[in-house]
Amino acid sequence: MKIHELLEQRAKKIAEMRTLQTTADTASRDLSDNERQRFDQIETEVRAINEKIERAQRLDALERSAAATPLNGGTPDFDRECRTPGLFLDAIAASAGIEGRDTGRVREISAELQRRTGRTATGIMIPTEIFQRPAHEQRVVVSTTTGAGAIGTDHRGDLTVDALRAASVVDRLGATVLSNLSGNVSIPAIDTGFTSAWIAENGALSPADWDINARTLSPKHVGALTEFSRNMILQADPSVDAMATRDGARALASALDSAALVGGGANQPLGIGATVTPTTFATPTWAEGLAMIASISTANALTGSLGWAGHPDVTKKLRSTLVAASTDSRMIMSDPNNLYGYQYYDTTALVGNGSPADRGIVFGDFSSLVVGYWTGVDILANPYESTAYSKGNVQVRALLSADVALRHEESFAYAADMNAG
Repeated sequence: MKIHELLEQRAKKIAEMRTLQTTADTASRDLSDNERQRFDQIETEVRAINEKIERAQRLDALERSAAATPLNGGTPDFDRECRTPGLFLDAIAASAGIEGRDTGRVREISAELQRRTGRTATGIMIPTEIFQRPAHEQRVVVSTTTGAGAIGTDHRGDLTVDALRAASVVDRLGATVLSNLSGNVSIPAIDTGFTSAWIAENGALSPADWDINARTLSPKHVGALTEFSRNMILQADPSVDAMATRDGARALASALDSAALVGGGANQPLGIGATVTPTTFATPTWAEGLAMIASISTANALTGSLGWAGHPDVTKKLRSTLVAASTDSRMIMSDPNNLYGYQYYDTTALVGNGSPADRGIVFGDFSSLVVGYWTGVDILANPYESTAYSKGNVQVRALLSADVALRHEESFAYAADMNAG
């Protein structure tokens, strides 16, 4: 039985209880034995209904936060459906009203995502599992020109050549992800807690007030705009959707990585580089890297998901710089995936200061970096945009609302001054 039906049933029973009591009050008497027996019986039934309502409400709450809840249409595994190839082009076709593709599944998924997030999509909402990272990107994909390699009699989708993109490193380094957010998020943070001291016998302790603040996240909006030809949407085999999804995810990875690792630009979240006081790794020397690690250890923050992210030019510099030029043949980075005993990942998002730009590097506990998502990716197709319409194309806009925050600035060391030339 649904919650609204249980609520109606409870209301009727409470109304009957009220009638029994009112009848007795009007006659200036107590309840008769039969009335009292009926009153107690209804009260027991109301308690049972209340338990059913509470269970249903708890179940609804679990369904809203669940990672894999069946769709209303009976789909057995929502997570699996969110990762099934075809959603991207299906969403475009559904939003543009293009016939020729089965769009029932993507409409169901969009409806479920809107129910979970409590937000209404402008177009068709697809999950962030499909289209992970936001970026500003504009190009036209046409079946007879830029998209020609995706359509053919002997098409080899397994050999599709992807555009070269920066892969997301904040996910791989263990950032904390919050999904299906609704309002702004406030995370309490104890910046100064108890302090202890040794005292003499009969001595007095000095009080120290707690300093409790908050780390906040509020939705920032990022989008991508592109065009697809009508033939591209209708004719492409399933591997084309996988190609578009894969390319989009990699393009989107660059934007959120840039915001999370550096940030602070117009309309961007405040990332690590815009929040943490920078240190130096300019030379670079073995001691400078150790100093970055020591700064985190001194703050009692050398714990959690520890790792490095650096620009590829930084990687090249570290792999060609000796630990000690006069006495050692070892390089500062001898393993491309390891630096000072911690995992290391390249990313072109870490362009640093200066002109020409120096290069950046970050070390820290990436579980202290919080990434919040308020929506899935909202796909809206516009076949009537003037330029696209004249060519029979479909303009596609993707919007995502997200933000990043640092739980502890002390968990990160950031340098943006390496001359990697």
